[in-house]
Amino acid sequence: MTLYEYTCHTHGAFESMHRLGEAPPDASCPVCGGTARRVISAPVVISARRAALFSAVERSEKSRHDPELVTSIPPSGAPRRQVSMTPELWKLPRP
Repeated sequence: MTLYEYTCHTHGAFESMHRLGEAPPDASCPVCGGTARRVISAPVVISARRAALFSAVERSEKSRHDPELVTSIPPSGAPRRQVSMTPELWKLPRP
């Protein structure tokens, strides 16, 4: 799904999700129901270096609304998975 931007002459800009290449040239304004034209805006381009950071933010946002559920406590002797931090995370302030 791709995010497309539309502009209503009365209420301004709003965004709408559509499949890539299937967005209509006009959409109805969510406030007044009037016709809004699609606006050509700059695409969001992510460099490979920042892709991991955006992926982490995306996972965090998903966990807020759709958390993974734990159904049982792991056995006491089970090895713990060690997660290494990326260099970007080392730069963040510590509590």
